[in-house]
Amino acid sequence: MSLVSAFTSAILPIVSVMGLGYVLAAALDVDVDPLNDVALYLFLPALIFYSIVTTTLSGGTVVRIFVGVGLFVAAMMALAELADRLLGVPEPYRSADVLAGALPNAGFYGIPLAEFAFGDIGRTTAVLYITAQSFLMYTLGVYVASRGGGEAGIGAIKEIFRLPLVYAIAAAGVVRFLGIAPPADGTFMSTTQLVGDASIPLMLVIVGVQLYGLEYGNVRRVIRPSIIKLVVAPVAGLGVALALGEFGDVAVARVFVLLCATPVALIPLALTLSYSDVAEREGLSASEYLTMTIFVTTIASVPVLTLLITLLRDGVLL
Repeated sequence: MSLVSAFTSAILPIVSVMGLGYVLAAALDVDVDPLNDVALYLFLPALIFYSIVTTTLSGGTVVRIFVGVGLFVAAMMALAELADRLLGVPEPYRSADVLAGALPNAGFYGIPLAEFAFGDIGRTTAVLYITAQSFLMYTLGVYVASRGGGEAGIGAIKEIFRLPLVYAIAAAGVVRFLGIAPPADGTFMSTTQLVGDASIPLMLVIVGVQLYGLEYGNVRRVIRPSIIKLVVAPVAGLGVALALGEFGDVAVARVFVLLCATPVALIPLALTLSYSDVAEREGLSASEYLTMTIFVTTIASVPVLTLLITLLRDGVLL
């Protein structure tokens, strides 16, 4: 597998659709919130339900994915925390670095990327990954964000149960447990698949629109957290995959490592704005600092992920 092949088959479609979203936002001044609501409340739940109901992954592999996400998030939080403390990085920037390092964009960016790179197994693994990560975002993520200067209340934890994906997961779990899955070629499942498949381009358009809406500053200030996210994170993900016996499925392990290497998600920015955007240093707020990190890691992820996909497909790493 050459770098050119990896780029054209997996990265170029991602970049192209995100670019269309960016251009659309620039030309029409598109409001991202309605698009985001449509994706979160309709398209993504359909994708999650269909993927879980139809997955051929074993129960043991699913459990290992959830454990793996927990281990990865904990490890990256600890590494980012240690690095910033040794370098004397103050709050709220330290909390922003911890969130950036531990919470990759495994959803809107990672699901399409994993599907383009590894097919159905990539999409299913990514769906399970973001399921586990979503719980951690609104528990550990809220705690980290709140210590940066704000105060988290019980309302933040309740956000978990406002996420439609939680109910899509629960419904899919009940269907699988009771063995009452509708026929795959029936009207219900065909419609669900159609809506779920439509979420792939929609999520990428949303990322493009979000990137257009960000305000950028001096990117040199975020080189350190960007390196941690794009270089250290995939190494940590590889370590977790090996420690868990490659999840009992080497294809799943490869997708897991790829997802760990995706850019910083937008949720850490939302958490920072809600709970710790209270301090400035040299005119730079925590949210502006994290915005630059998201921008840099998204752009720099193109060559990094191209190389990583090549190594994973060729079996060099796993």
